[in-house]
Amino acid sequence: MQSHSCMTKKYKKKDLVRVMDVLIKNLSINIIDNVLWNSVEKLYRVNKDFVRQSDKPTSEIDPNEFCSVHFD
Repeated sequence: MQSHSCMTKKYKKKDLVRVMDVLIKNLSINIIDNVLWNSVEKLYRVNKDFVRQSDKPTSEIDPNEFCSVHFD
């Protein structure tokens, strides 16, 4: 492989391909993360609007059923 003027160390072609492969994988993971995050945000907004428009739910749990816990 020919060395480029900015490369002081000679790399094998296999090493360069591996580095590019890792970069592509990282980019793909970031894109998937963004897609998932956007989906979660949209679901949250829809759910929030739905709850706001519906009647306030009544709680079936009595607050007195739980004992208070104190940490010292």
